[in-house]
Amino acid sequence: MIKGDPSVLLAVSGPKTEKVFADMVLEWRKAELTVRTTSREAWKSLQETTYSLVIVLSPLSDGQGIDLAQMAAQTSSGVIFVCRPQGYDAALQKLGETGVYVFSTDMGKRIFQQALRMMYAVNIRLAKDAPQTQMLQDRIKDIRVINRAKCLLIQYERMSEDQAHKTIEREAMNRQMSRREIAEEILVSYGA
Repeated sequence: MIKGDPSVLLAVSGPKTEKVFADMVLEWRKAELTVRTTSREAWKSLQETTYSLVIVLSPLSDGQGIDLAQMAAQTSSGVIFVCRPQGYDAALQKLGETGVYVFSTDMGKRIFQQALRMMYAVNIRLAKDAPQTQMLQDRIKDIRVINRAKCLLIQYERMSEDQAHKTIEREAMNRQMSRREIAEEILVSYGA
């Protein structure tokens, strides 16, 4: 379970808009706010820190922020994209299938606070699954690296698949290393 106050990344280019939305977030719940004024700065923050919520207020000084919202949706953060009414349909068309909540400024404060609650709930659910998902992704990477190393042993050392597999396992046990570490050494030694 997520403990403590939610951490919120607010990507916004203007100080007036920043104050309005920061106040709405803090009225909803005590939160740790981080403010960035460009997509580039916000994306860098997303790579360095895990946020409960990411709120992108379009436009930013370096673009509309749609790409930032799409990238943020690839994390466990709940993502809200805020735009003007005239940009709502276009934003919804681009972000509708990504899990990003598209909010038009004419929807009002009550709807925004509902969006905050909903996307925070999404974050809590995704954060619970994140360790298992990461473990599975790491396992898939291990398998790919090991299989590439086996292919090199088969190709250059004329081993069978079973012999290549046993060679990697034996080296891992003898040297007290993981099979992936041995496979990575094999890849380096063959320049792959």
